[in-house]
Amino acid sequence: MKKICVLTAGLLAAVTMTAQVTLVKDAEKKFKSANSYAEYQDAVKSITPAFSDPETEKQAQTYWIPSKAGFKLYDDLFAKKTIGQDVNLSEMSSALMDGYNYGLKALSVDTVTDAKGKVKTKYSKEIASQISGHASDFLNAGAAFWETREFGKAYEAFNAYLMIPENPRLGKNAPAALPDSTVAQIKYNCALAAWQAEMLPQAADAFDALLSKGYDDPNAYDYAFSVAYQMKDPERQLRYSQMALDKFGTKDPKFLQRVVNSYIESEQYDKAKTMLNDAIAADPDNSAYYLSLGILLEQQKDFKGAKEAYKKAVGIDPENSINNLYYGRMLVQEYNDLDQAAANMAQNEYNKYNFETMRPLIVEAAKYLEKAYELDNEQSDALRYLKNIYYVLNDGDNLLRVESLLGR
Repeated sequence: MKKICVLTAGLLAAVTMTAQVTLVKDAEKKFKSANSYAEYQDAVKSITPAFSDPETEKQAQTYWIPSKAGFKLYDDLFAKKTIGQDVNLSEMSSALMDGYNYGLKALSVDTVTDAKGKVKTKYSKEIASQISGHASDFLNAGAAFWETREFGKAYEAFNAYLMIPENPRLGKNAPAALPDSTVAQIKYNCALAAWQAEMLPQAADAFDALLSKGYDDPNAYDYAFSVAYQMKDPERQLRYSQMALDKFGTKDPKFLQRVVNSYIESEQYDKAKTMLNDAIAADPDNSAYYLSLGILLEQQKDFKGAKEAYKKAVGIDPENSINNLYYGRMLVQEYNDLDQAAANMAQNEYNKYNFETMRPLIVEAAKYLEKAYELDNEQSDALRYLKNIYYVLNDGDNLLRVESLLGR
């Protein structure tokens, strides 16, 4: 009885093995007849169980079959495109990426041990030849994915273009190393594509690699800062800003402002003040430095000093919405402080003090806050301050106007 059970188990194993071999062979036939990306995907679906079956998951052929078919489909579609036929570039590029990714997997498991115990490879030379032979195509694939706003795929394609010359598994088939200028530009493309795809860690890593080489475009440092800001990574924000400041100086004041703001946020006030004082001494007509100084002094509860700094900023550049907003806001703050200090005054005394001393402050504040909104109609903060001002001034018409703007 036991012998029958053992024999039955052996037969079942043989059937299973045959089923897996059959599955792979049947899938291979589907791949060979695939003339569109949809048919290719259907073939991938049929072979997918082999990717996780213990018998086939470590066999290079399992992955080389869809890899070779992906490259062939790409070549076929590319040939159609060359003679003017209409081709879906996203699908064509996807076939290329599938060929590449399955090819890498096939390379990673392509080891065969012969009867003498010597380890050899069976498909690696052909796989390496296919990948290397298509190396330049990945740049075009990245551009195609960018055009169709498939930014995650664009990142993968650009990254593949960079990695192929560096892949040791390709051996002598590997294409020549890319020039440094080309690497920098494609790394920039990788960073932008990852950012657009909201792959923030990958974008930050790409910017790290790019900026560490001293990339010459200020926009790259600006975009890198935006990624770090979205990641809520203050260390990276400071690092990118400092790198930009070291490289470009104060030609664009925002880099110094960002360094200063980082110091303010981490309460390193002395460092921030020293940087700003040095910057103001070197460029006394730069309103951005006075604005940052005002923010610093306000953080330190020096409201009088902050008001003077904001007044200086708006005096230098009266057409800057933020300068008007911050100075107007500071006038409102001064009004509120005086109002609290006058809380114990007799009513007649308060009315006189309010009319002569306090009211002129918010009337002046309204002028600057109106200007801030006029210069930038996205300044909803200016409208909120104005709403309170016109309520205090009992100015019904302006109050209704501001409430209408806020309700848009």
